[in-house]
Amino acid sequence: MEFTILFYISLAILLLILLVNASSRPSSEEVFFDRVLSKEFQGFLAVFIILHQTVIVFENYHPSSLLSDNVPFVNYYFYGILAVSFFFFSSGFGLVKRWMTDNTYIKGFMRRRIFTVLVPFFICNYIYLTDALLYNIKHGLHFRFREVICSFFGIFLINNQMWFAVEIMILYLIFRIVFARVKKPSYGILIMTAAVIILVIIGLLSGHSESPIMSYWFKGEWWYNTILMFPLGMIYAYKEERLNRIVRKAFVSLLIASSILFLLLDYIHRILIRKTIYWTEVEGSSHQLLDKLLGLGVETVFEVVFLILVLTIMSRVKFGNPVLKFLGKISLEMIMLNYLFCSKLLFVYTGYGLCAYLAAVVTGTVVSASIVYFIKNIVLERRNRLFDGKVN
Repeated sequence: MEFTILFYISLAILLLILLVNASSRPSSEEVFFDRVLSKEFQGFLAVFIILHQTVIVFENYHPSSLLSDNVPFVNYYFYGILAVSFFFFSSGFGLVKRWMTDNTYIKGFMRRRIFTVLVPFFICNYIYLTDALLYNIKHGLHFRFREVICSFFGIFLINNQMWFAVEIMILYLIFRIVFARVKKPSYGILIMTAAVIILVIIGLLSGHSESPIMSYWFKGEWWYNTILMFPLGMIYAYKEERLNRIVRKAFVSLLIASSILFLLLDYIHRILIRKTIYWTEVEGSSHQLLDKLLGLGVETVFEVVFLILVLTIMSRVKFGNPVLKFLGKISLEMIMLNYLFCSKLLFVYTGYGLCAYLAAVVTGTVVSASIVYFIKNIVLERRNRLFDGKVN
């Protein structure tokens, strides 16, 4: 009962964060998706991902407490891939858009993009490593020497929820190499798509780690089941004007069709997850790779439909407020740090209930992410402030 009530309360708060100051978009505006808007929407989704992570933590520490009971709160679990797919989509969009409009974009790319992720990644990585080492000392456990060395350099992830930062840096690096040499965006996008497909194949063949929390790179379906939205975002940036005209003209048809398909694919996706499309090599599936490919195919279409639905809505509705601006700035740091608080604050749930637990998790994540963001700017000698409205 408590999970059901908190689901509707948290959903109402999420919608409030998103819809405050929302307004109708003038028909004269031909551009309805840009770096500022996408960053603000990422802030909203970062909070959603915290709730998604909460379900995963409860499943790890209280097996079958949510998924088997079919309580509404579990919805945050099923839609986590959609939130991450938007991050990849908007990243791919932003890179190509800036490259097409700024001839000097590649020159400062390492500092502007890769180091912006690299610095908070290692800060968060050392936070998790320190926490794990202290835990091992307390309980008389130990890591293998190789794991300590690899975790120090971020190759072995003490918290595999840090995967997104690793993969986005890989994509940024490939982009830097490719787009420093190509003259036409179409060639660059084609090469990037091929590179992404290779990463998908690596992920498909890598299986899972023995630990549900710690792993080396590419261990787990999360490494490959949303990354295809990165080149899709690049394609949208390249053909934005033409695609925007289509969305404008066919608004009603797209809204109805994408909404119906979303509901249908959501239903199919839930069935596939319950039948296991992820841990096939562990649970003895007779068609391990085929089951994974089936899951990947359905999830990819699900993500595309979701993005079409979001873009269609954005063509008529303007989102934006100070809270979204603030959350957008620290969205990456929130994604990397939320697991620390989801797992470490379970005692709050035990002693004070789910409401206090969720409040503590969100507060702790936002505060710590703000601190890491502040440290990052000091390291990179940047002057961006949390509330200045500028996009990194």
